[in-house]
Amino acid sequence: MVTILLATCNAETYLKAQLESIGAQSYENWNLVIGDNNSTDQTLNIIQNFGEKHPGQVSVVSMNSELDGVVGVFVHLIQDSHGPYFMFCDQDDVWKPDKIYLSLQKMEALEERYGKGTPILVHSDLSVVNENLEMIAESYFQYANIPKRISLNQLVIQNSTVDCTIMINRSLQNFFLQSLPVNKILSHGYWSALIARVFGKIGFVNEPTMYHRRHDEDESSYDLLGNIKQLPQQIRGQKADYHRKVIQTMEQVQAFTSTYKDELKGNQEIDLLKSYGDLYYKGKVRRIFFYRNHKVWKEGNLRKVIQWLWG
Repeated sequence: MVTILLATCNAETYLKAQLESIGAQSYENWNLVIGDNNSTDQTLNIIQNFGEKHPGQVSVVSMNSELDGVVGVFVHLIQDSHGPYFMFCDQDDVWKPDKIYLSLQKMEALEERYGKGTPILVHSDLSVVNENLEMIAESYFQYANIPKRISLNQLVIQNSTVDCTIMINRSLQNFFLQSLPVNKILSHGYWSALIARVFGKIGFVNEPTMYHRRHDEDESSYDLLGNIKQLPQQIRGQKADYHRKVIQTMEQVQAFTSTYKDELKGNQEIDLLKSYGDLYYKGKVRRIFFYRNHKVWKEGNLRKVIQWLWG
């Protein structure tokens, strides 16, 4: 049994296609748990119609609007759902027919090797499409220049998994079954990847298992030639946004270290985690020395250059 966790909010535009792709999976032993956050459009009707076609496999949980956004909804779903395996699902994508099968196949192989008591995360490549499902890139990992093999040195500063491709096992779910600092978690998938990298194993399905809609087709946030007079202001804004996001990764790691302080006793990764979590208190030079000495670099030459320049 695979439990699929889906968060919805006014999802009528694309939800039907996503649900139909779940219904068309080659692996049929699934259960869909949907956390709906006060949808006011046709979302609930679409879910009801889908549930009638798959009796006993679909349930809806009304979410408290006070939860911390999508992260809060998914944390709630992970904590309150049951099953040996869990998959995360977006409301506007389309799954390829073998997505569950391929993820489960990789998961079972890893559990056979490392044991079911090992926290395991499996993720996959995905195809990037526009709103009309027209292809932008066959492989997201090539398109975004993201590494397929994940080291903790890189993961603390840059997530290399995509939430909607992830499957976790029950052992990893157990790490969610406590009070969590939801406001410090950047995404449920990112937090899951940290758990798997520090305490368990990560597996990768080296083929696209889904079509991921991209709604912002512009490659950059500004047109260089059309806004040349505003370029200095734009760069300052980009730099501020970069620093904000890096600080958020440091705060997340600090929260991770605090949440799992007992589990981390004797873990060889504790020094790296503590040092990176405290890094936002340091100056730029100290940060760059830390990056260099601990090989904490983002993937890609341009990302590394920006990291050197902006710290």
